[in-house]
Amino acid sequence: MALLMELAVAGALMGTMIGAGFASGQELVQFFLTLGTGAPAAVVLMTGLLMTSSFLVRHLALKWRTASYRDLMIMLLGNWYRPADVAITAFLFGGLAIMLAGAGAVARQYFGWPPLAGILACSGLALLGSLGRGRGVLILNSLLVPVMLGIIVLIVGLNWPPTAGPLTTVPAGPLVGSNWVLNACLYVTYNMVGLMVLLASLPNSRRGTAGAALGGLLLGILVFVLVQALGRLPKEILVTELPLLSLVKSRHPELQGAYALSLWLAMVTTAASNLYGLAERLGSSSRLPLPAAVPVLVLAVPMASFGFANLVGLIYPFFGYLGLLLLILVMGRRLLLFLRF
Repeated sequence: MALLMELAVAGALMGTMIGAGFASGQELVQFFLTLGTGAPAAVVLMTGLLMTSSFLVRHLALKWRTASYRDLMIMLLGNWYRPADVAITAFLFGGLAIMLAGAGAVARQYFGWPPLAGILACSGLALLGSLGRGRGVLILNSLLVPVMLGIIVLIVGLNWPPTAGPLTTVPAGPLVGSNWVLNACLYVTYNMVGLMVLLASLPNSRRGTAGAALGGLLLGILVFVLVQALGRLPKEILVTELPLLSLVKSRHPELQGAYALSLWLAMVTTAASNLYGLAERLGSSSRLPLPAAVPVLVLAVPMASFGFANLVGLIYPFFGYLGLLLLILVMGRRLLLFLRF
């Protein structure tokens, strides 16, 4: 039973990280395939950091018996938790805009529709999906993640082992450089936002420390093989907004329909989850979060027009840097508390 609980935590951690941004391949291209020969080292470092961070967060959540991520943030940051909470709200809004942009990218790249059609369709479905306190979204997302993971593993298997030769290198974005240590750290810190919510909210009866570390390890292995597979593609495919969809379309067209549909639905459900979270934070206590959700969407839709790849390259690294700053604050506060006593 204890082993099953640890495996369940590992699965939940992977499900939290394998969102639409990961499954599109865009995150992996932006953070790792900009590094060239440094990509494998960055993935190994990222895996170690993710395992350690997940283990420590779950350990502290058990030690302090937290019921939510806010409890954990208060223990870590004290009075500084409020700015951190504002940053997480901004991250949810950025994530919503990214998912809308991604839905537009799928509409254009697979269906040949204008991106705005995909963005507006995703917005309408996200608004509907956020009703009823978002329970339906969570259920659908929990069903979609295993499907997406299965398709990704199948894609990797069909393209493994990769051809020999160096990894293809793509140009770095404005906030993602070519330093493999920094890229690995940024990738972990922005992903820890969602992981902290998960690991701090699990029941204390579920230990989960080993499961958290195992989930980080398995995720790292998956990232490694995906980076190896994507890195053998021509640059013209990697610079598309949805590199994995381009790979499937060119090499396994029989899978592109299922992959494109599951990816688009995952973007809708993630957008709905973010929208519901934002509506709750902005004071909508009703089961119908229209008063807060509609203006949020009105602001997010124009932002989504900047493009999926552009937003991934700006928003995720920006919050990665914020995560590094919060980590410094946490370490400084814990050091001050230690020196006082």
